[in-house]
Amino acid sequence: MKPISTAAITVFSWLSFFAQAIGAVETQDITLVDEKRDKRLECRVYFPKQGGDLPLIVFSHGFGGDKTAFAAISQHIAESGYVLVHPSHTDGFGRSGTKLGNGGLRGIRSGGGLAGLLDDPAKIEGRVGDVLCVIDNIEQLYEKIPVLSGRIDNKRIGVGGHSYGAYTSMLLGGVTVDLDGAKARSFGDQRVRCIMPISGQGTGQQGLTEESWANLKLPMLTMTGSKDQGATGQGPDWKKEPFKFSPTGDKYLVYIEGANHFSFGGLGLRQTDVARAVKTTSLAFWNAYLKDDQQAKSALQSSEIANGLGGVTITHK
Repeated sequence: MKPISTAAITVFSWLSFFAQAIGAVETQDITLVDEKRDKRLECRVYFPKQGGDLPLIVFSHGFGGDKTAFAAISQHIAESGYVLVHPSHTDGFGRSGTKLGNGGLRGIRSGGGLAGLLDDPAKIEGRVGDVLCVIDNIEQLYEKIPVLSGRIDNKRIGVGGHSYGAYTSMLLGGVTVDLDGAKARSFGDQRVRCIMPISGQGTGQQGLTEESWANLKLPMLTMTGSKDQGATGQGPDWKKEPFKFSPTGDKYLVYIEGANHFSFGGLGLRQTDVARAVKTTSLAFWNAYLKDDQQAKSALQSSEIANGLGGVTITHK
């Protein structure tokens, strides 16, 4: 594997190159009915007003989040001809009504209790089930949003996510876990073509081992930053492990200097720079593997895509 250095073209030229926007974006909130689980799943959907054969991306939020997470990023991706569906998982505090207490999510993390909450098999299976509910019910999406009818290409599906949602995306991509007494359990779905875990987990948590990524055949782009931390304070080297332990072939690591766990979606002091880096690199990845865009793929695998982003390094293997 080789690190890719930054160079001297401005990021704005690459944003316009990859965007190729096809029109304004609409946002609608809907509720899908999952008859298999007797569940109503609230979702936010981003889609362009025009165009057909649109790839589908399901985005899974982090623990304590909801369907509104990463709005600016998904708005940007949708402008370039994608349908993005954000389900609200029941472990989201806004969705379930759970009270955080003093200190909020950071307080739970510093108290050491978050990792235990994330290991709950019921929560993990529920999250996977939510993503599958979206993939299984494209026709129901059309019923809820008639202007979208017939416009999704169900052969081009990607799954992304942040934090606990990154873990969810890895499971759907075929990463295995030791969970609830079962070794190397797989939740992979063959309809998923590529995955994007943002601030994902390394080994020793949520059933992940060094062998968990051994059979990951799908393209994967994972992101972390110099200030990114795990549930028990693990640093960015731990966050790099999904890339480290995955096999060679269409795997990418985006490392953003100054990015912390909460800044990838547009939060934090450096939200403009970090969000711009997330927009640029994520759109290039989706274009490369959901639209078979060879220019985007070449840019990811060379120094070009990092040019002008400032403090961004992309490693490819």
